[in-house]
Amino acid sequence: MNVLVYEGRGTTPGSVRHVVDSLRMFLEPYYAVSTVTSKTLEQEPWMGKAAVLVFPGGRDLPYVADCKRIIPKIRNFVQNYGGTYIGFCAGGYFGSSRVEFAKGDPNLEVVGNRDLKFYPGITRGPVFGSFEYNSEQGAKAVKLELEDGSEFYTYYNGGSCFVDANKYENVKVLAHYGDKPSIPFTDDPASTAKKAAAVVLCKIGKGQALLTGPHPEFSPKILERSEDEKLQKEIIGILKENEEARLRFMKHILAQAGLKVNDFPNSGRPSHLTPMLLGVNSNSNSGLVQEFTRNIENNINDFIVSDGHTQIECESDTFMIYNGYDNFFDAAKLLTEYEDIEKSPKAILFPDDNGTIPPREFSGDFDFDVYYKHLNPNNTLGSLLLYGEIVTSTSTILNNNKKILQCIPDNSMLHVGSIQLSGRGRGNNVWVNPRGVCASTAVLNLPTTSPRTGNPLSVVFIQYLAMLAYCKAIRSYAPGYEDLPVRIKWPNDLYAVDPKYYYNNNLKFLSSGFSNRQIPLSDIEPAYVKISGLLVNTNFINGQYSLLVGCGLNVYSDAPTTSLKMWIDILNKEREIARLDPLPPIQVEKLLALYMNNLQVILANFIDHGAKVVLPEYYRLWLHTDQIVTLSDHNNVRAIVKGITQDYGMLIAHELVSGSDTQTTGNVYHLQPDGNSFDIFRGLIAKKAT
Repeated sequence: MNVLVYEGRGTTPGSVRHVVDSLRMFLEPYYAVSTVTSKTLEQEPWMGKAAVLVFPGGRDLPYVADCKRIIPKIRNFVQNYGGTYIGFCAGGYFGSSRVEFAKGDPNLEVVGNRDLKFYPGITRGPVFGSFEYNSEQGAKAVKLELEDGSEFYTYYNGGSCFVDANKYENVKVLAHYGDKPSIPFTDDPASTAKKAAAVVLCKIGKGQALLTGPHPEFSPKILERSEDEKLQKEIIGILKENEEARLRFMKHILAQAGLKVNDFPNSGRPSHLTPMLLGVNSNSNSGLVQEFTRNIENNINDFIVSDGHTQIECESDTFMIYNGYDNFFDAAKLLTEYEDIEKSPKAILFPDDNGTIPPREFSGDFDFDVYYKHLNPNNTLGSLLLYGEIVTSTSTILNNNKKILQCIPDNSMLHVGSIQLSGRGRGNNVWVNPRGVCASTAVLNLPTTSPRTGNPLSVVFIQYLAMLAYCKAIRSYAPGYEDLPVRIKWPNDLYAVDPKYYYNNNLKFLSSGFSNRQIPLSDIEPAYVKISGLLVNTNFINGQYSLLVGCGLNVYSDAPTTSLKMWIDILNKEREIARLDPLPPIQVEKLLALYMNNLQVILANFIDHGAKVVLPEYYRLWLHTDQIVTLSDHNNVRAIVKGITQDYGMLIAHELVSGSDTQTTGNVYHLQPDGNSFDIFRGLIAKKAT
């Protein structure tokens, strides 16, 4: 499930960063945390896929202006979908019934009713003294007193209290301010409240709203990078002393809001990178390493050779290239242990003249021997394997450093990471990929026209070819794997049947080969969950397309949806009852090799013969044959899906006669894969928000 953090007019970059960092710290891998805009919330079908919507600190009035049309959707998400709304500071003001901010101050006063009404009363602030926008003049470390009697200090700047919170039956106070506020915190003469409510949890229909006045999501580690003297002298030291208590409180209130939290700080969340290891499949292909090295020497001017390594300054990163695993692994490992992963040098260990793959003890979770054992020896794709146990992103590290990218021999490299600290998705979403999610990026080259036919080649098809290759690799991994209920969602996601749906409907897939028709797409109970997504970055280098095909596949980690391993376990229970041998456990190395083997063949067929030879295979493994959809960007026309165009890879949808599920009008729509959002559970195709 998704945790969506609002990033639009009114938010401050610092507030968004603190929120995203804190939520990822506690909620990954159970949730995918990403940012959204008001247009996304208005136009995308997000409510059925999200668990949480978060509004960070900033200014409440721009939220009101930009989100006016989505207020009903947000309320519906919480009240009827059972979602959680979290509002920090300005987001807390925005989530109340009425705001009273700096009342009586002609320069700052904001007073008025609000439409979300998650908190039924008034939010009033600032609680302590003066306030200035875009300034730390009103900032302080405030004391919070908790339900269990404990207390700690956290960051505060212009936040509210929740007036008379104790009188509302649907409101639970999770923390009070420990210091005396400078404004009234009760309007009830009969109130016995002695402290102002600082953090509240409101029950709203099937869902809940967590609202805060202070900023318990703010990290002193990020704050101390500020040059503001007030922060440095008066606040950060106090916050550092209270950091452990702050983290416990954040974990507590997220759990109180019904979220599944990890066991941070003991979750093993990595804090630094590891060296990347370059392997090649045999001595006969060692020429690829030499070609890579020559290209670096010939094409990159500003490099420095010293202390056994070559230092290259690229567009976004500094690369240190070492020749020889044994001699330089320790030095490369020490080099990458920077706390700031973005500034950390990126170390790559090349094989020396006597080797092709790194020693097993250097490669962490990944076994190069197993990978190359299953890779077709005639392959060019994947013949160079670049592996890092902990990387920023297998895709962006190459996409952001074109100097290195253009030096990679054509159609040769697969970059793999066990853990991505800055994994990338559509819309620039960023997250941490935990262990169990296989992250890989294939570096492909595609000519603009087919050398065989002379026909133009559309780069759009690469996403279809790659996901088809991955799906085929899974289903052909071993006898019996064809029963795994995995299918392609247009254009380039991989979905599996939700195990909950399987158990609730007493399904059996053994020896069925799993047919799409066994599972109806249901709006009431979605049958499918996403286990893989694919992102293609396109560059044009040396007269051809240079493509980075990044894919994250949930192999072992059951959060936030399901995994291949879970489905292997389910099918093995069926096989045990049928007295059949169990399916073998899945090895990431073998699966990636099969992915490269399939992609090599599929890509060659596409280049030589065009889409017509590839699409029939794609159709057999996708979810959408004859699916009825609603085209919300075309006056909500109902249409039936009939395929994909062979020229530019657009979805073909035939308009249906009103009231019919089979008869068409003759009108045909061609829909771009990169311009539309497809909610398979509701049969809805909408134009993507920009």
